[in-house]
Amino acid sequence: MAEMNAAPPQLDRRHWMLAVAAGMASFLDSGAIISVGLGLALWKKSFGLDVWTVGVLGSTLTLFIAIGALTGGRVADLIGRGRVFSLTILLYAAAALAVSFAPNAGVLVAGVIVIGVAAGADLPTSIAVLSERAPAGAQGRLVAFTHVMWTAGVVFTTSLGFAVSTLDTFGIRLIFATLAVLAVATFVFRAFYPPFRQLEAEADTRHAAEGVDPSHALPLRTLLRDRNFAVMILLTALFYLFFTLVANTFGSFKTYFLVTVGDTTQSFATALSFVTTLIGLAGTIVFTRIADTKWRSRFFVAGVMVFTTCQLLIAITGGVVLPVMIVALVLYNIGFPFVGEALYKIWTQESFPVNTRATVQGATMAVARFIASAFALVTPALIDWSPSGLYYLLTSFALVSGFIGMLIIRRVQKDPVRATAAPRDLSTLVAGDAR
Repeated sequence: MAEMNAAPPQLDRRHWMLAVAAGMASFLDSGAIISVGLGLALWKKSFGLDVWTVGVLGSTLTLFIAIGALTGGRVADLIGRGRVFSLTILLYAAAALAVSFAPNAGVLVAGVIVIGVAAGADLPTSIAVLSERAPAGAQGRLVAFTHVMWTAGVVFTTSLGFAVSTLDTFGIRLIFATLAVLAVATFVFRAFYPPFRQLEAEADTRHAAEGVDPSHALPLRTLLRDRNFAVMILLTALFYLFFTLVANTFGSFKTYFLVTVGDTTQSFATALSFVTTLIGLAGTIVFTRIADTKWRSRFFVAGVMVFTTCQLLIAITGGVVLPVMIVALVLYNIGFPFVGEALYKIWTQESFPVNTRATVQGATMAVARFIASAFALVTPALIDWSPSGLYYLLTSFALVSGFIGMLIIRRVQKDPVRATAAPRDLSTLVAGDAR
């Protein structure tokens, strides 16, 4: 996380191809979240669901993404990140097909559960694989690129949702079938693209020279015994939690909110989401370019202001004034690339040893997704009770996330060497090597 003036190392085609392969975890994660969000209003009508069942369906994906992240990250560090990297995506494909062909609400919920477990396990694992094989000083760009993929997943799924919006429930089935095909293609790419083995061998050589054994997962007690790392775990977990409460609500319930509160059509809601998300994609590309520079911290403050303002606009108007909703969605997509998940991923990968990153990111991600899942369970009821009340609450979450992010940035600037992960076994720190 140290801000460096030296020119960043050069990346070749292999690194960017690996970033694409790892980023597909984020692409398919956002694709699932958006697809479930697109389907809620249609499934409610098709299966005759009440508001609480809609809440269960909306929260199930987030809950099991959390479970998958919590278990998958640790399993990846224990049995091999490369192995988990290849296999979780097949489980996602099978579950997406189950959702696509679901004959009733029970099968639908079961399919969403398995998608969540698979996507959750893949997310921390894929980021850890990418950062482990990235050259020193280039992690930020590559890890940030996975969030470009996340946003691309939003754009792709939203555009596909618009294209099939006149097909009712059949259109949602087509979307999940498409996600299944993409997951299978990702497995083939990850498992059989030869340059990935070359990058793995190079990383092993580099880590051996640095005295690190990436295949040996550090005991959790060793990590937590170091106060600096324990504080960073807490701060990154809280930062991601409050950001996720806002982002997950937008991702899962944006279309539902526009249709049920704003009284728009399904087609208009998905079209609006698509157009505004293109802004977010452009912003995420910009963030990728500044991810290894001092500008990522400087853009953070402005991003927090924009990100908070969009929640406040919806709170004040109650979501019923369409021009204000359009402005709010534009502001959201301007702000979020610089204040949320991409930064969280970078901070996590830069702040911990290579042989514990999947564990830490999986655990902190799980905390956020567990609580976001509980919040999603009651979100439809909150919308029904008071749309303004919901968005005043989201405004406060955005402010808290920004405040915690500033604490992390100050901590890094105060002690950049100790705040970032040295390329060595953490046991040396515990033994007295720490400053």
